[in-house]
Amino acid sequence: MKRKLFTSFAGFLCLIMMFAAIPAFAAANGPIVWGSSSTITDIKTFADAGTDARGLRPGTFGAEYARMVKLANGDWLAVAAIYDNNGYTKVSWGGTRLQVFRSTDNCRTWSLAATLWEDGRDLDNGQLLQLPNGDILLAMRSVRWQESYQIRVYKSVNGGSNWNYLSTIDENTGAPGSLGNPDKGVYEPHMQLLNDGSVAVMYANEKHVTENPSYSQLISEKISTNGGASWGNEIYVAWDPANAGARPGMPVWTKMTNGQYIVTFEVCGTQNCEIFTKKSTDGKTWASGIGTKVSTNQHGGPYVLSLSDGRLVLSSNSNVLSLSNDYGATWYNNDIPAFGNSWWGALYQTGPNEIAMVNSVERSIGGHNVQVKFGTLTSSYANDFAANDNGWVHYGGTWSVSGGTYNLNSVNADKSVLTPYPSKMSYTLEGDIKLNNAGQGSLIFNVTKPSAGADQQSGYGAGIDSTGTVWLGRFNNSWTQLQSVNTAIATNTWYHMKVVVNSGNIKVYVGDMTTPKISYNDAVYTGGTIGVRGGFNNSVSFDNINLN
Repeated sequence: MKRKLFTSFAGFLCLIMMFAAIPAFAAANGPIVWGSSSTITDIKTFADAGTDARGLRPGTFGAEYARMVKLANGDWLAVAAIYDNNGYTKVSWGGTRLQVFRSTDNCRTWSLAATLWEDGRDLDNGQLLQLPNGDILLAMRSVRWQESYQIRVYKSVNGGSNWNYLSTIDENTGAPGSLGNPDKGVYEPHMQLLNDGSVAVMYANEKHVTENPSYSQLISEKISTNGGASWGNEIYVAWDPANAGARPGMPVWTKMTNGQYIVTFEVCGTQNCEIFTKKSTDGKTWASGIGTKVSTNQHGGPYVLSLSDGRLVLSSNSNVLSLSNDYGATWYNNDIPAFGNSWWGALYQTGPNEIAMVNSVERSIGGHNVQVKFGTLTSSYANDFAANDNGWVHYGGTWSVSGGTYNLNSVNADKSVLTPYPSKMSYTLEGDIKLNNAGQGSLIFNVTKPSAGADQQSGYGAGIDSTGTVWLGRFNNSWTQLQSVNTAIATNTWYHMKVVVNSGNIKVYVGDMTTPKISYNDAVYTGGTIGVRGGFNNSVSFDNINLN
Protein backbone atom coordinates (compact mmCIF):
# COMPACT_ATOMS: atom_id res chain seq x y z
CA MET A 1 0.00 0.00 0.00
CA LYS A 2 1.36 3.41 -0.88
CA ARG A 3 0.22 5.02 2.32
CA LYS A 4 -2.93 6.83 1.40
CA LEU A 5 -1.52 7.86 -1.98
CA PHE A 6 -3.92 6.05 -4.30
CA THR A 7 -4.53 6.29 -8.01
CA SER A 8 -8.15 7.19 -7.32
CA PHE A 9 -10.13 8.83 -4.54
CA ALA A 10 -12.54 5.88 -4.68
CA GLY A 11 -9.71 3.55 -3.65
CA PHE A 12 -9.05 5.69 -0.60
CA LEU A 13 -12.73 5.71 0.35
CA CYS A 14 -12.83 1.91 0.14
CA LEU A 15 -9.94 1.62 2.56
CA ILE A 16 -11.52 4.09 4.98
CA MET A 17 -14.77 2.14 4.88
CA MET A 18 -12.94 -1.11 5.47
CA PHE A 19 -11.23 0.20 8.61
CA ALA A 20 -14.40 1.89 9.83
CA ALA A 21 -16.16 -1.49 9.81
CA ILE A 22 -13.72 -2.94 12.33
CA PRO A 23 -15.53 -3.27 15.68
CA ALA A 24 -14.36 -1.35 18.71
CA PHE A 25 -12.72 -3.24 21.55
CA ALA A 26 -13.82 -3.32 25.15
CA ALA A 27 -12.29 -1.45 28.06
CA ALA A 28 -8.60 -2.07 28.67
CA ASN A 29 -7.36 -4.84 30.90
CA GLY A 30 -3.68 -4.79 30.05
CA PRO A 31 -0.90 -5.61 30.02
CA ILE A 32 -0.08 -2.23 28.42
CA VAL A 33 -1.70 0.80 30.03
CA TRP A 34 -1.52 3.99 27.96
CA GLY A 35 -0.79 7.31 29.63
CA SER A 36 0.62 10.69 28.61
CA SER A 37 1.49 11.85 25.11
CA SER A 38 3.69 14.46 23.43
CA THR A 39 3.49 16.17 20.05
CA ILE A 40 6.49 15.98 17.73
CA THR A 41 5.10 18.29 15.03
CA ASP A 42 1.81 19.88 14.03
CA ILE A 43 2.20 21.73 10.72
CA LYS A 44 -0.16 24.67 10.34
CA THR A 45 -2.74 24.68 7.57
CA PHE A 46 -2.45 27.17 4.73
CA ALA A 47 -4.42 28.27 1.66
CA ASP A 48 -2.97 26.06 -1.07
CA ALA A 49 -3.18 26.49 -4.86
CA GLY A 50 -5.09 23.27 -5.46
CA THR A 51 -4.45 19.55 -5.55
CA ASP A 52 -1.02 18.03 -6.15
CA ALA A 53 0.05 15.20 -8.48
CA ARG A 54 -1.93 12.69 -6.39
CA GLY A 55 -5.06 14.77 -5.93
CA LEU A 56 -4.15 15.74 -2.35
CA ARG A 57 -4.51 19.25 -0.91
CA PRO A 58 -1.16 20.34 0.56
CA GLY A 59 -2.75 23.01 2.73
CA THR A 60 -4.29 20.57 5.20
CA PHE A 61 -1.80 17.70 4.85
CA GLY A 62 0.17 18.49 8.01
CA ALA A 63 2.68 15.77 8.93
CA GLU A 64 2.58 11.97 8.93
CA TYR A 65 4.41 8.63 8.74
CA ALA A 66 6.86 9.08 11.60
CA ARG A 67 9.66 6.73 12.63
CA MET A 68 12.13 7.02 15.51
CA VAL A 69 15.52 5.70 16.59
CA LYS A 70 17.42 5.82 19.89
CA LEU A 71 21.01 6.95 19.49
CA ALA A 72 23.99 5.58 21.36
CA ASN A 73 24.23 8.81 23.40
CA GLY A 74 20.67 8.37 24.69
CA ASP A 75 19.03 10.98 22.42
CA TRP A 76 16.12 10.04 20.20
CA LEU A 77 15.57 11.14 16.60
CA ALA A 78 12.24 11.12 14.79
CA VAL A 79 11.58 11.62 11.08
CA ALA A 80 8.23 12.58 9.55
CA ALA A 81 6.91 13.72 6.19
CA ILE A 82 5.60 17.31 6.08
CA TYR A 83 3.84 19.38 3.42
CA ASP A 84 4.39 23.14 3.62
CA ASN A 85 4.23 24.17 -0.06
CA ASN A 86 2.03 23.82 -3.14
CA GLY A 87 3.74 20.73 -4.54
CA TYR A 88 6.00 20.11 -7.51
CA THR A 89 3.20 20.51 -10.07
CA LYS A 90 2.82 24.16 -8.94
CA VAL A 91 6.41 25.12 -8.03
CA SER A 92 9.59 23.56 -9.41
CA TRP A 93 11.18 23.09 -6.00
CA GLY A 94 7.96 21.83 -4.35
CA GLY A 95 6.95 18.51 -2.86
CA THR A 96 6.61 16.77 0.47
CA ARG A 97 9.69 17.08 2.65
CA LEU A 98 11.20 15.13 5.52
CA GLN A 99 11.94 16.74 8.85
CA VAL A 100 14.14 15.25 11.55
CA PHE A 101 13.44 16.03 15.20
CA ARG A 102 15.53 15.46 18.31
CA SER A 103 14.59 14.63 21.90
CA THR A 104 17.05 14.71 24.79
CA ASP A 105 14.48 13.73 27.46
CA ASN A 106 13.35 10.28 26.33
CA CYS A 107 10.79 11.45 23.75
CA ARG A 108 8.93 13.89 26.03
CA THR A 109 9.85 17.07 24.14
CA TRP A 110 11.15 17.61 20.63
CA SER A 111 13.07 20.20 18.62
CA LEU A 112 13.63 20.46 14.87
CA ALA A 113 17.07 19.19 13.89
CA ALA A 114 17.00 19.22 10.06
CA THR A 115 14.82 19.47 6.96
CA LEU A 116 15.49 17.41 3.83
CA TRP A 117 13.96 17.92 0.39
CA GLU A 118 14.68 17.22 -3.25
CA ASP A 119 13.46 19.81 -5.75
CA GLY A 120 10.46 18.63 -7.71
CA ARG A 121 9.99 15.35 -5.80
CA ASP A 122 7.85 13.98 -2.98
CA LEU A 123 9.82 12.54 -0.04
CA ASP A 124 8.14 10.21 2.44
CA ASN A 125 8.47 6.83 4.19
CA GLY A 126 11.51 7.93 6.18
CA GLN A 127 13.26 5.40 8.44
CA LEU A 128 16.34 5.82 10.63
CA LEU A 129 19.16 3.48 11.62
CA GLN A 130 22.37 4.16 13.58
CA LEU A 131 25.45 2.19 12.60
CA PRO A 132 27.96 0.86 15.16
CA ASN A 133 30.42 3.64 14.17
CA GLY A 134 27.85 6.29 15.12
CA ASP A 135 26.81 7.30 11.59
CA ILE A 136 23.05 7.57 11.06
CA LEU A 137 21.29 6.40 7.91
CA LEU A 138 17.96 7.78 6.71
CA ALA A 139 16.18 5.73 4.05
CA MET A 140 13.19 7.19 2.20
CA ARG A 141 11.12 7.02 -0.95
CA SER A 142 11.65 9.85 -3.46
CA VAL A 143 8.93 10.08 -6.09
CA ARG A 144 7.68 11.88 -9.16
CA TRP A 145 4.42 10.04 -9.57
CA GLN A 146 4.12 7.65 -12.53
CA GLU A 147 7.53 8.65 -13.88
CA SER A 148 10.28 8.27 -11.25
CA TYR A 149 10.43 6.14 -8.11
CA GLN A 150 13.55 5.87 -5.96
CA ILE A 151 14.50 4.40 -2.57
CA ARG A 152 17.35 6.63 -1.43
CA VAL A 153 19.67 6.80 1.59
CA TYR A 154 21.12 9.88 3.25
CA LYS A 155 23.78 9.85 5.97
CA SER A 156 24.52 12.07 8.97
CA VAL A 157 27.87 12.04 10.77
CA ASN A 158 26.93 14.65 13.40
CA GLY A 159 23.96 13.16 15.21
CA GLY A 160 21.26 14.12 12.71
CA SER A 161 21.88 17.84 12.28
CA ASN A 162 23.20 17.59 8.71
CA TRP A 163 22.52 15.05 5.99
CA ASN A 164 24.19 14.12 2.70
CA TYR A 165 23.02 11.80 -0.07
CA LEU A 166 24.72 8.40 0.18
CA SER A 167 23.14 5.87 -2.22
CA THR A 168 20.10 4.66 -4.12
CA ILE A 169 18.80 1.25 -3.09
CA ASP A 170 16.40 0.70 -5.98
CA GLU A 171 14.61 2.81 -8.60
CA ASN A 172 12.34 2.81 -11.61
CA THR A 173 12.35 5.73 -14.04
CA GLY A 174 10.51 6.41 -17.30
CA ALA A 175 8.80 9.08 -19.37
CA PRO A 176 6.08 11.14 -17.61
CA GLY A 177 3.04 8.92 -17.07
CA SER A 178 4.75 5.75 -18.29
CA LEU A 179 4.96 4.04 -14.88
CA GLY A 180 1.27 4.21 -14.07
CA ASN A 181 -1.77 1.99 -14.71
CA PRO A 182 -0.62 -0.15 -13.02
CA ASP A 183 1.91 1.69 -10.88
CA LYS A 184 5.46 0.38 -11.02
CA GLY A 185 7.08 2.01 -8.02
CA VAL A 186 9.17 1.21 -4.95
CA TYR A 187 8.14 2.33 -1.47
CA GLU A 188 8.37 1.97 2.33
CA PRO A 189 12.00 1.04 3.14
CA HIS A 190 12.84 -0.46 6.52
CA MET A 191 16.49 -1.07 7.46
CA GLN A 192 17.89 -3.59 9.93
CA LEU A 193 21.39 -4.48 11.15
CA LEU A 194 22.29 -8.15 10.66
CA ASN A 195 24.54 -10.32 12.80
CA ASP A 196 27.49 -10.02 10.41
CA GLY A 197 27.42 -6.21 10.59
CA SER A 198 25.78 -5.71 7.22
CA VAL A 199 22.80 -3.40 6.68
CA ALA A 200 19.70 -4.96 5.15
CA VAL A 201 16.67 -3.10 3.86
CA MET A 202 13.20 -4.32 2.89
CA TYR A 203 10.76 -2.40 0.74
CA ALA A 204 7.55 -2.77 -1.27
CA ASN A 205 8.26 -3.33 -4.95
CA GLU A 206 5.87 -3.04 -7.94
CA LYS A 207 8.55 -3.32 -10.62
CA HIS A 208 7.81 -6.99 -11.37
CA VAL A 209 4.18 -6.42 -12.43
CA THR A 210 5.04 -6.49 -16.15
CA GLU A 211 7.35 -9.52 -15.92
CA ASN A 212 6.60 -13.23 -16.26
CA PRO A 213 5.83 -14.42 -13.65
CA SER A 214 4.01 -11.22 -12.77
CA TYR A 215 3.61 -9.85 -9.24
CA SER A 216 1.43 -6.81 -8.62
CA GLN A 217 3.65 -6.10 -5.60
CA LEU A 218 6.09 -8.04 -3.47
CA ILE A 219 8.54 -7.36 -0.65
CA SER A 220 12.17 -7.12 -1.72
CA GLU A 221 15.37 -7.02 0.30
CA LYS A 222 18.86 -5.79 -0.46
CA ILE A 223 22.00 -5.96 1.66
CA SER A 224 24.89 -3.51 2.02
CA THR A 225 28.28 -4.63 3.34
CA ASN A 226 29.76 -1.12 3.34
CA GLY A 227 27.46 0.86 5.60
CA GLY A 228 24.83 1.67 2.99
CA ALA A 229 27.18 3.05 0.33
CA SER A 230 26.12 0.36 -2.17
CA TRP A 231 23.60 -2.47 -2.27
CA GLY A 232 23.61 -6.09 -3.46
CA ASN A 233 21.18 -8.12 -5.52
CA GLU A 234 17.45 -8.22 -4.87
CA ILE A 235 16.14 -10.94 -2.54
CA TYR A 236 12.46 -11.94 -2.56
CA VAL A 237 11.01 -11.85 0.98
CA ALA A 238 7.23 -12.13 0.60
CA TRP A 239 5.29 -12.93 -2.55
CA ASP A 240 2.40 -15.12 -3.64
CA PRO A 241 3.43 -17.51 -6.45
CA ALA A 242 -0.19 -18.59 -6.86
CA ASN A 243 -1.79 -15.17 -7.25
CA ALA A 244 -0.28 -12.31 -9.22
CA GLY A 245 -2.77 -9.86 -7.68
CA ALA A 246 -1.45 -10.23 -4.13
CA ARG A 247 0.22 -7.08 -2.81
CA PRO A 248 2.49 -7.71 0.17
CA GLY A 249 3.71 -4.30 1.35
CA MET A 250 4.71 -1.95 4.15
CA PRO A 251 7.31 -4.34 5.63
CA VAL A 252 8.68 -3.83 9.14
CA TRP A 253 11.11 -6.30 10.65
CA THR A 254 13.11 -6.88 13.78
CA LYS A 255 15.46 -9.35 15.43
CA MET A 256 13.82 -11.37 18.20
CA THR A 257 15.51 -12.40 21.45
CA ASN A 258 15.73 -16.00 20.19
CA GLY A 259 18.08 -14.81 17.43
CA GLN A 260 15.60 -15.13 14.57
CA TYR A 261 14.24 -12.30 12.44
CA ILE A 262 10.54 -11.65 11.97
CA VAL A 263 8.96 -9.42 9.31
CA THR A 264 5.37 -8.22 9.37
CA PHE A 265 3.52 -6.79 6.39
CA GLU A 266 0.10 -6.18 4.94
CA VAL A 267 -1.26 -8.19 2.01
CA CYS A 268 -3.67 -6.10 -0.03
CA GLY A 269 -5.14 -7.04 -3.38
CA THR A 270 -6.16 -10.55 -2.33
CA GLN A 271 -6.16 -10.56 1.50
CA ASN A 272 -8.11 -7.42 2.47
CA CYS A 273 -4.87 -5.79 3.72
CA GLU A 274 -4.67 -8.30 6.58
CA ILE A 275 -1.36 -8.66 8.39
CA PHE A 276 1.06 -11.53 7.82
CA THR A 277 4.45 -12.52 9.26
CA LYS A 278 7.45 -14.51 8.10
CA LYS A 279 10.61 -15.60 9.93
CA SER A 280 14.24 -16.16 8.99
CA THR A 281 17.21 -17.51 10.91
CA ASP A 282 19.70 -15.12 9.27
CA GLY A 283 17.59 -12.26 7.87
CA LYS A 284 18.76 -13.11 4.35
CA THR A 285 16.88 -16.24 3.34
CA TRP A 286 13.09 -16.48 3.30
CA ALA A 287 10.75 -19.33 2.47
CA SER A 288 8.47 -19.00 -0.56
CA GLY A 289 5.02 -17.45 -0.17
CA ILE A 290 3.25 -14.78 1.87
CA GLY A 291 3.76 -16.35 5.28
CA THR A 292 1.31 -16.71 8.17
CA LYS A 293 -1.72 -14.50 8.77
CA VAL A 294 -1.94 -12.88 12.21
CA SER A 295 -5.08 -14.18 13.87
CA THR A 296 -6.00 -10.96 15.68
CA ASN A 297 -7.91 -8.08 14.10
CA GLN A 298 -5.02 -6.31 12.34
CA HIS A 299 -5.27 -4.53 8.98
CA GLY A 300 -2.90 -2.28 7.04
CA GLY A 301 0.35 -0.56 7.95
CA PRO A 302 1.78 -2.96 10.57
CA TYR A 303 4.68 -2.42 12.95
CA VAL A 304 6.35 -5.05 15.15
CA LEU A 305 8.51 -4.44 18.23
CA SER A 306 10.61 -7.03 20.07
CA LEU A 307 10.67 -6.21 23.79
CA SER A 308 13.75 -6.86 25.87
CA ASP A 309 11.93 -9.66 27.73
CA GLY A 310 11.20 -11.50 24.47
CA ARG A 311 7.58 -10.54 23.91
CA LEU A 312 6.49 -9.10 20.58
CA VAL A 313 4.11 -6.15 20.23
CA LEU A 314 2.24 -5.58 16.96
CA SER A 315 0.18 -2.60 15.79
CA SER A 316 -1.57 -1.66 12.55
CA ASN A 317 -3.94 0.88 11.02
CA SER A 318 -6.88 -0.87 12.69
CA ASN A 319 -5.67 0.66 15.98
CA VAL A 320 -5.48 -2.73 17.66
CA LEU A 321 -2.43 -3.67 19.73
CA SER A 322 -1.50 -7.35 19.88
CA LEU A 323 1.17 -9.17 21.86
CA SER A 324 2.89 -12.52 21.42
CA ASN A 325 4.63 -14.55 24.12
CA ASP A 326 5.85 -17.24 21.71
CA TYR A 327 7.80 -15.34 19.03
CA GLY A 328 4.79 -14.70 16.84
CA ALA A 329 3.22 -18.17 16.84
CA THR A 330 0.10 -16.85 18.61
CA TRP A 331 -1.20 -13.37 19.43
CA TYR A 332 -3.58 -11.81 21.94
CA ASN A 333 -4.98 -8.28 22.08
CA ASN A 334 -4.32 -5.52 24.60
CA ASP A 335 -7.98 -4.49 24.18
CA ILE A 336 -7.53 -0.73 23.86
CA PRO A 337 -5.26 1.18 21.44
CA ALA A 338 -2.90 4.03 22.17
CA PHE A 339 -4.82 6.33 19.82
CA GLY A 340 -8.38 6.09 18.65
CA ASN A 341 -7.86 7.51 15.17
CA SER A 342 -4.41 7.24 13.67
CA TRP A 343 -2.32 5.80 10.82
CA TRP A 344 1.08 4.17 10.16
CA GLY A 345 2.10 3.85 13.80
CA ALA A 346 5.49 2.67 15.00
CA LEU A 347 6.48 1.13 18.35
CA TYR A 348 9.62 1.54 20.46
CA GLN A 349 10.77 0.51 23.93
CA THR A 350 11.66 3.63 25.90
CA GLY A 351 12.31 2.05 29.30
CA PRO A 352 12.40 -1.32 31.10
CA ASN A 353 8.63 -1.14 31.62
CA GLU A 354 7.64 1.46 29.01
CA ILE A 355 6.90 1.55 25.31
CA ALA A 356 6.10 4.47 23.03
CA MET A 357 3.89 4.58 19.96
CA VAL A 358 4.53 7.34 17.43
CA ASN A 359 1.59 7.92 15.15
CA SER A 360 -0.06 10.09 12.51
CA VAL A 361 -3.12 11.35 14.35
CA GLU A 362 -6.05 12.70 12.36
CA ARG A 363 -6.95 16.37 12.96
CA SER A 364 -10.36 17.98 12.86
CA ILE A 365 -8.90 20.65 10.54
CA GLY A 366 -7.71 17.96 8.12
CA GLY A 367 -4.57 15.93 7.69
CA HIS A 368 -2.47 14.72 10.58
CA ASN A 369 -0.09 15.76 13.30
CA VAL A 370 2.55 13.48 14.76
CA GLN A 371 2.29 12.42 18.39
CA VAL A 372 4.00 9.99 20.75
CA LYS A 373 2.05 8.20 23.46
CA PHE A 374 3.63 6.28 26.32
CA GLY A 375 2.46 2.94 27.64
CA THR A 376 3.38 1.21 30.89
CA LEU A 377 4.23 -2.48 30.65
CA THR A 378 2.69 -4.20 33.65
CA SER A 379 5.38 -6.74 34.57
CA SER A 380 4.81 -7.72 38.21
CA TYR A 381 2.11 -7.76 40.86
CA ALA A 382 1.79 -8.27 44.62
CA ASN A 383 -1.14 -7.99 47.04
CA ASP A 384 -1.36 -9.21 50.64
CA PHE A 385 -4.99 -8.02 50.79
CA ALA A 386 -4.38 -5.95 53.88
CA ALA A 387 -6.41 -3.15 52.29
CA ASN A 388 -8.43 -3.96 49.15
CA ASP A 389 -8.76 -5.91 45.92
CA ASN A 390 -8.46 -2.93 43.57
CA GLY A 391 -8.03 -4.10 40.00
CA TRP A 392 -9.78 -7.42 40.49
CA VAL A 393 -12.89 -8.18 38.47
CA HIS A 394 -15.37 -10.69 39.89
CA TYR A 395 -17.18 -13.30 37.83
CA GLY A 396 -19.79 -14.79 40.10
CA GLY A 397 -19.55 -15.57 43.80
CA THR A 398 -19.50 -13.36 46.88
CA TRP A 399 -16.15 -11.68 47.53
CA SER A 400 -14.74 -9.75 50.48
CA VAL A 401 -11.43 -8.47 51.81
CA SER A 402 -11.30 -8.95 55.56
CA GLY A 403 -8.78 -10.08 58.11
CA GLY A 404 -6.00 -9.52 55.61
CA THR A 405 -7.32 -12.18 53.22
CA TYR A 406 -9.35 -12.36 50.00
CA ASN A 407 -12.43 -14.41 50.69
CA LEU A 408 -14.88 -16.13 48.35
CA ASN A 409 -18.15 -17.92 48.80
CA SER A 410 -18.24 -19.83 45.54
CA VAL A 411 -21.29 -21.44 43.98
CA ASN A 412 -20.21 -22.42 40.48
CA ALA A 413 -16.39 -22.37 40.31
CA ASP A 414 -16.53 -18.58 40.56
CA LYS A 415 -13.44 -16.49 39.87
CA SER A 416 -11.80 -13.09 40.13
CA VAL A 417 -9.19 -11.91 37.62
CA LEU A 418 -6.66 -9.09 37.69
CA THR A 419 -6.86 -6.05 35.40
CA PRO A 420 -4.59 -4.50 34.15
CA TYR A 421 -2.43 -7.55 34.28
CA PRO A 422 1.13 -8.66 33.72
CA SER A 423 1.54 -11.10 30.84
CA LYS A 424 5.05 -12.28 30.27
CA MET A 425 6.69 -15.12 28.37
CA SER A 426 8.07 -16.68 31.55
CA TYR A 427 7.01 -15.90 35.10
CA THR A 428 6.33 -17.22 38.60
CA LEU A 429 2.87 -16.91 40.16
CA GLU A 430 2.50 -17.56 43.89
CA GLY A 431 -0.31 -17.43 46.40
CA ASP A 432 -1.71 -18.88 49.61
CA ILE A 433 -4.94 -20.89 49.48
CA LYS A 434 -7.15 -22.06 52.37
CA LEU A 435 -10.18 -24.27 51.92
CA ASN A 436 -12.63 -23.15 54.58
CA ASN A 437 -14.73 -26.25 53.95
CA ALA A 438 -14.69 -29.21 51.60
CA GLY A 439 -14.07 -28.38 47.97
CA GLN A 440 -11.36 -26.83 45.82
CA GLY A 441 -9.47 -23.57 45.28
CA SER A 442 -7.03 -22.61 42.56
CA LEU A 443 -4.78 -20.07 40.92
CA ILE A 444 -5.65 -19.40 37.28
CA PHE A 445 -3.27 -17.95 34.68
CA ASN A 446 -2.89 -17.08 30.99
CA VAL A 447 -6.60 -16.32 31.21
CA THR A 448 -8.50 -14.60 28.40
CA LYS A 449 -12.20 -14.12 27.65
CA PRO A 450 -13.45 -14.67 31.20
CA SER A 451 -17.18 -14.66 31.94
CA ALA A 452 -19.43 -15.89 34.73
CA GLY A 453 -19.93 -19.63 34.94
CA ALA A 454 -17.88 -22.73 35.57
CA ASP A 455 -14.90 -22.98 33.22
CA GLN A 456 -16.07 -19.97 31.18
CA GLN A 457 -12.62 -18.71 30.18
CA SER A 458 -9.56 -19.75 28.24
CA GLY A 459 -6.31 -20.47 30.08
CA TYR A 460 -5.02 -22.71 32.86
CA GLY A 461 -5.76 -23.49 36.48
CA ALA A 462 -3.66 -25.12 39.20
CA GLY A 463 -5.40 -26.00 42.43
CA ILE A 464 -5.92 -28.09 45.52
CA ASP A 465 -8.91 -30.25 46.44
CA SER A 466 -9.94 -31.53 49.84
CA THR A 467 -10.40 -34.98 48.33
CA GLY A 468 -6.60 -35.11 48.41
CA THR A 469 -5.31 -33.91 45.05
CA VAL A 470 -3.15 -31.22 43.50
CA TRP A 471 -4.20 -30.66 39.89
CA LEU A 472 -3.41 -28.78 36.69
CA GLY A 473 -5.90 -28.23 33.89
CA ARG A 474 -6.79 -26.22 30.82
CA PHE A 475 -9.92 -24.14 30.23
CA ASN A 476 -11.60 -23.41 26.91
CA ASN A 477 -15.18 -22.79 28.01
CA SER A 478 -14.78 -26.39 29.13
CA TRP A 479 -12.36 -28.29 31.31
CA THR A 480 -9.46 -30.57 30.34
CA GLN A 481 -7.48 -32.11 33.19
CA LEU A 482 -3.80 -32.22 32.32
CA GLN A 483 -2.35 -33.88 35.41
CA SER A 484 -3.14 -34.57 39.07
CA VAL A 485 -1.24 -36.09 41.99
CA ASN A 486 -2.46 -37.45 45.30
CA THR A 487 -1.57 -35.09 48.14
CA ALA A 488 -3.15 -34.78 51.56
CA ILE A 489 -5.13 -31.51 51.65
CA ALA A 490 -6.92 -30.47 54.85
CA THR A 491 -9.59 -27.83 55.32
CA ASN A 492 -8.90 -24.70 57.40
CA THR A 493 -5.20 -24.98 56.57
CA TRP A 494 -3.12 -22.56 54.53
CA TYR A 495 -1.21 -24.02 51.55
CA HIS A 496 1.37 -22.05 49.61
CA MET A 497 1.20 -22.68 45.86
CA LYS A 498 3.78 -21.67 43.26
CA VAL A 499 3.26 -21.95 39.49
CA VAL A 500 6.33 -21.50 37.26
CA VAL A 501 5.59 -20.90 33.56
CA ASN A 502 8.60 -21.15 31.25
CA SER A 503 8.29 -21.43 27.46
CA GLY A 504 5.46 -23.93 27.51
CA ASN A 505 6.54 -25.86 30.62
CA ILE A 506 4.31 -25.49 33.69
CA LYS A 507 5.56 -26.51 37.14
CA VAL A 508 3.23 -26.56 40.15
CA TYR A 509 4.57 -26.54 43.71
CA VAL A 510 2.49 -26.96 46.88
CA GLY A 511 4.07 -26.74 50.31
CA ASP A 512 7.54 -27.90 49.23
CA MET A 513 8.96 -25.09 47.06
CA THR A 514 11.98 -27.12 45.92
CA THR A 515 10.32 -30.10 44.23
CA PRO A 516 7.32 -29.62 41.91
CA LYS A 517 4.24 -31.73 42.42
CA ILE A 518 3.48 -31.37 38.70
CA SER A 519 5.65 -30.65 35.67
CA TYR A 520 3.75 -30.54 32.40
CA ASN A 521 4.40 -29.21 28.88
CA ASP A 522 1.50 -27.34 27.31
CA ALA A 523 1.60 -24.16 25.21
CA VAL A 524 -1.95 -23.84 23.95
CA TYR A 525 -2.26 -20.51 25.78
CA THR A 526 0.73 -18.21 26.09
CA GLY A 527 -0.72 -14.92 27.34
CA GLY A 528 -3.44 -13.52 29.52
CA THR A 529 -4.30 -12.42 33.02
CA ILE A 530 -4.01 -14.15 36.40
CA GLY A 531 -6.71 -14.83 38.95
CA VAL A 532 -8.12 -16.96 41.73
CA ARG A 533 -10.97 -19.43 41.55
CA GLY A 534 -13.20 -21.35 43.93
CA GLY A 535 -15.08 -24.61 43.64
CA PHE A 536 -18.71 -25.65 43.79
CA ASN A 537 -20.65 -24.50 46.85
CA ASN A 538 -17.58 -23.99 49.01
CA SER A 539 -15.69 -21.19 50.78
CA VAL A 540 -12.07 -20.33 49.95
CA SER A 541 -9.60 -17.69 51.18
CA PHE A 542 -6.59 -16.38 49.26
CA ASP A 543 -3.59 -14.32 50.34
CA ASN A 544 -0.17 -13.04 49.22
CA ILE A 545 -0.78 -13.19 45.48
CA ASN A 546 2.52 -12.41 43.80
CA LEU A 547 3.70 -12.51 40.20
CA ASN A 548 7.25 -11.91 38.95
